[in-house]
Amino acid sequence: MGCSQSENTEQSKVEMPPAVVSTITVLPQSMNLIENLPGRVTAYRIAEIRPQVGGIVDKVLFKQGSYVQAGQPLFKLNSEIFQADVKSNQATLNRAQAEVTRLQMLLKRYTELVKVNAVSQQEYNNTEAEYLKAKADVAQMQAMLSRQQLNLKYATVTAPISGTIGEILVTEGALVGQGDTNAMAVIQQINKVYVDVKQSISDYEKLQEALQQGDISNTKHTVEILNSQGKTYNVTGEILFSDTKVDPDTGDVTIRILASNENQKLLPGMYVRVNMSRAQVENALLVPEQAIQHDISGKANVTIVNQKGLAQSKPIQLGQRYQNSYVVTQGLQVGEKVIVEGADRIQPKQKLKIKQWQPANAKENGGQQ
Repeated sequence: MGCSQSENTEQSKVEMPPAVVSTITVLPQSMNLIENLPGRVTAYRIAEIRPQVGGIVDKVLFKQGSYVQAGQPLFKLNSEIFQADVKSNQATLNRAQAEVTRLQMLLKRYTELVKVNAVSQQEYNNTEAEYLKAKADVAQMQAMLSRQQLNLKYATVTAPISGTIGEILVTEGALVGQGDTNAMAVIQQINKVYVDVKQSISDYEKLQEALQQGDISNTKHTVEILNSQGKTYNVTGEILFSDTKVDPDTGDVTIRILASNENQKLLPGMYVRVNMSRAQVENALLVPEQAIQHDISGKANVTIVNQKGLAQSKPIQLGQRYQNSYVVTQGLQVGEKVIVEGADRIQPKQKLKIKQWQPANAKENGGQQ
């Protein structure tokens, strides 16, 4: 009876069908190193509208949320006082200019008379001094008039930059002044925007160290900006600079990107994800993400097909993520077959039926043909 059970067990082991697995052959390849980092959008230019003179707001001359041009009138302040000041200073200037003309003619006459002693030298000198003083008064009056004309001009508050203007922060009848801390409105230029990307200093140092050691090489910088669903915005971007200081609160370095934004899909304050490619890895060994398992301690490993055609687990060290794969820095050799699908169904010493693994998008394309 016992012998019969043993024979059945041996027979079942022999007859165990091979496990069907999908594999890839690990081959070296060049790849751009893509970093996926968080970022926040800020306006290219921001102008807070404040008055350069004090007064009562008479009129608001724009529509909230509209696009305004640089120099476009936005607010009209009560200008009656400024107009009166201009007229008063103009009259004073006219009087001063008339006095200069009178003294100029008198001095010209005295110049001839002093030669024949018809007037004293002292009287001539006094007239010349009065003439010079009158000219100085005219210059002072002209400066005062220019200042009053500027005040009258500033009674119309204009846009310093072109851009989209937000809500009205003051209404007709409000008293505003030069020292006000609150803006009357805010204009933001967003046909192009900045995206400030945060990268931990440890990752930043790893990249710089890898570049110095030659593990990776510099390449043309490319930037993709993604929305909350992971879809790419139809914008172009360029890396302007990496900050020279580290945020003491977060330990992050800021990388600033300038992005086109003609369709104004990127709005100031938005959080986005950014794919940046700043380096290239030569002879990288890539393994699909679904082929990687982690043990209870968190260490990564993959299942390979060994020389006997059986499954074997191997510990590996992972580098950067690239699309749906990871760069393996240690643990794999060129030419090894890594099991991508089916590793969880393999029994100890079970034979394998191997087929070539295809990514999901390749399967879809194959099905459509």
